[in-house]
Amino acid sequence: MTRRQSPNSLAKKPLKGENGELTLQGDGFGPLRAGPRTTHAGHDAVEHAGLHVPEETRVKSTIKRIIPKGIRRGVRKVARRLELRRMRARNPSVAKSQLVRDLTALGLETGDLLYVHSSLRALGFVDGGADTVIDALLDTVGPEGTLVFPTFTLVRGMKETLEARDHVFDPESSPSTVGKITNCFRARPGVRRSEHPTHSVAALGPLARELTETHLEEGMNFGKGTPFDKILRHGGKVVGLGVNFSPITFYHVFEEFNPEKFPGVYLPHAFPAKIKVGDNIREVKVRCHDPVFHQQRIDKVPAIESYFSSYYHSEGVAHVGKVGNGSAPSWWIRAADVMQCLDKLYSRGITIYKTPNLD
Repeated sequence: MTRRQSPNSLAKKPLKGENGELTLQGDGFGPLRAGPRTTHAGHDAVEHAGLHVPEETRVKSTIKRIIPKGIRRGVRKVARRLELRRMRARNPSVAKSQLVRDLTALGLETGDLLYVHSSLRALGFVDGGADTVIDALLDTVGPEGTLVFPTFTLVRGMKETLEARDHVFDPESSPSTVGKITNCFRARPGVRRSEHPTHSVAALGPLARELTETHLEEGMNFGKGTPFDKILRHGGKVVGLGVNFSPITFYHVFEEFNPEKFPGVYLPHAFPAKIKVGDNIREVKVRCHDPVFHQQRIDKVPAIESYFSSYYHSEGVAHVGKVGNGSAPSWWIRAADVMQCLDKLYSRGITIYKTPNLD
């Protein structure tokens, strides 16, 4: 079967180094990005072809080649601890009361239904860590509001996760791999989690049961009958705490609501997957994103994210402010406004895979 190209046919084929190892992958724009197995010999091959290899990429490749993985992991942990110490020394710690004030100033209100993307580190040094952020959000929306987080369980990518023979999703114990706050939230008492082997969500509040009780029943990951569909219908807000506009899940909701506009977004066949429900294992079929189609996407190409950020601001739908003491801004957009913006942009040939500033 012929392997399909990315949506605008701009993804370059991986270059091969010695022993056929993958070296660098290009997206058709700007400098090449290091692939999953970049080699020193591969860099030589790329430069021989007349393409520039950034010095930072070469240094990283050399480090990976000569330092064992376990040692590198230990060094990263130490570096993170030192970074937190420096952060705390530079800025006062962030208390829950400050977070509540910042969230309220951002425009979040009592009774809101919030779907939250987050980065704990980007908020500064928060007293109490992830739990404090969650408590502040709950205080902001009050008992009438509902809080929802993505609690995706992914090993590298969707296809790799579904191909893993030992992958059994357990909504009670499978960790969330999309941030510390999300993993802390899914383990909280009273939180309900949807049953999806790769793209579950967790919710707490009056709408939690309704939002999470169905997910794959319509054969959809993000479309009709899923928690995302219900968040949209209930007028939910999409929130970004210390993150940019690239991780918004509703990009994929738009795709599933308009499959004729994105014929290559999924692989042609569904993948079998297992979900643990109580003492039983439920087998399901899951449609899987085509990794080739998704090579060039808003979360992988900063220029695309920059275009969407500017567009949201120009349309007046993005409410932006500062939460915590970090340098990264926070924001919220109504889920319905995200969908409307995506529809307007599509009519001009613009998607999360292709924007005019790439030409």
